[in-house]
Amino acid sequence: MGLLDGLGRHLGGVLAPLFDDAVLHRVGPDGVADTPVRARIEGARDATEEPGLPGRLVRAIVLTPGPPPNPDDEITLAGIRHRIVAVETDPAASHALIQGRPL
Repeated sequence: MGLLDGLGRHLGGVLAPLFDDAVLHRVGPDGVADTPVRARIEGARDATEEPGLPGRLVRAIVLTPGPPPNPDDEITLAGIRHRIVAVETDPAASHALIQGRPL
């Protein structure tokens, strides 16, 4: 058992009140499964410099009670559904930094 085992769960529980409700739409072999998560939008910027990908790029922190999201998944933040285009995870597995584009 490593030092970081279970640490992510505890950190997520402490930080959860600071985050908003969100829904992670996980793509799996049986279709899409909706998972409630806690998330917070950190920023947004125009991303028109990337050809073929219109719109804004949103950066958010997502508390991950299970496996982290992946770029096949989508997330609904503040009532807007986003396609996840990049995911970074922390070593303790308490959260993931994602980038998404509004659908």
